[in-house]
Amino acid sequence: MVWKFGIKKRALTNISTQILNALNRKKERLAAERLTNCFSSTWSHTGAGKTTTITNAGGDSLEPAYTAHTREDGGTSQNNVVYDGTTYSLPFDYVGVKAAHRTASLFVDPRGNPMPGRLDTLVCKTGSSVAQKAREILASIKSGKISESNDNDGTAVPVFKIIELDYLTNDAYWFMFDSSKALTDEAGFQHIESESNNLDPVNMVYKTREMQFAGHTIFQQGFNDVTRSWVFSAGDSITT
Repeated sequence: MVWKFGIKKRALTNISTQILNALNRKKERLAAERLTNCFSSTWSHTGAGKTTTITNAGGDSLEPAYTAHTREDGGTSQNNVVYDGTTYSLPFDYVGVKAAHRTASLFVDPRGNPMPGRLDTLVCKTGSSVAQKAREILASIKSGKISESNDNDGTAVPVFKIIELDYLTNDAYWFMFDSSKALTDEAGFQHIESESNNLDPVNMVYKTREMQFAGHTIFQQGFNDVTRSWVFSAGDSITT
């Protein structure tokens, strides 16, 4: 009896773990989809037997990545698509990173005063060409050198962290943010939970003795003022 009980207990634990993992995957997938579709105002999310259209608009009614975000003071619209002065959405390389910092340096506050973003974190797809290139560039930067260059000049950009996301779908997309702004409750992408992951009571079907398991969570995702904390690139030198 002890042996049988042990088997059942492990099985119940495995089921519970799988339910909690499924809830976390849902959150991570939805968050990644918002980045994958950062250049679009809506996208379609397919869940369990249902497809939902999700609106991807912030306080200015625009998508996260846009070249002309409106400003509170009515000044010239603000851009947060990686731009070197000539080309938008540069591929990820040393030149692209410099363009990202240039783009963020032009951010202003609601009154129009300079409010440059100090980019310190890169987000990309797990195992992508961007992730691999980022590790190469980061190694050069840490050595005070320019990536893929024989010049004796020192690097022009600071060290950054790398976050690789499993559920991003585009290999070439890359994003950078200023963690001092983007990871606050006031700016950046927001994930708000009114109810964390929960395992529901096990339901026993009387006639068949079938055991039914379920779990639930309640949360909302969106973004606020990414214009002053994030920069975005499709990595194709075209997308805006």
